[in-house]
Formats: sequence, structure tokens, C-alpha cells
Amino acid sequence: MLIRLIFLFLLFYLVLLVVRFFQSLGQPAAGNRRQPDSLPKKAMVKDEVCNTYISEDEALKETKNGRVYYFCSEDCRKKFLASGK
Repeated sequence: MLIRLIFLFLLFYLVLLVVRFFQSLGQPAAGNRRQPDSLPKKAMVKDEVCNTYISEDEALKETKNGRVYYFCSEDCRKKFLASGK
């Protein structure tokens, strides 16, 4: 009697696994979900000295001859001003 009960439990468990497998085929994988379009997009700007890209919010700014230059650090900003470009 106990063996029949264990067998029925295993059979039920296998059926449950098969049903879950076929249900998951119709759904996208968790890693493939797109990010919502409502997230704010940050503009990336280029550092004129070391040519790295940083977000405009985090960049140091220097205006020269009516043009705005962006820098990733104070050192890059100083190098740019010293070069006289």
C-alpha cells in the first residue's frame, strides 16, 4: 500500500513538471525582458583629453570660445586648459 502511494505521488509530480514545462514555452525568458521605455535616458559626452565617454550629469564642464567642453576629471580639465586648444 505504501509503495502504491509513493508511486502515485511520483507520477503526480512528473505530470506537474511536464505541465509547467509546456506552460513556460509560451512565456519569454526572464533575461530577455525589455526595460521599460519610461526610464530617463542620460546623454553621454566625450572627454576631449582622454577620449572617454561619461554621462553629461557627471561631467565637468568648461566653456571656451562659446563651445562647451566636457571632462571626466579635474586632471583632464587642467591638461586641456594648459594645452591652450
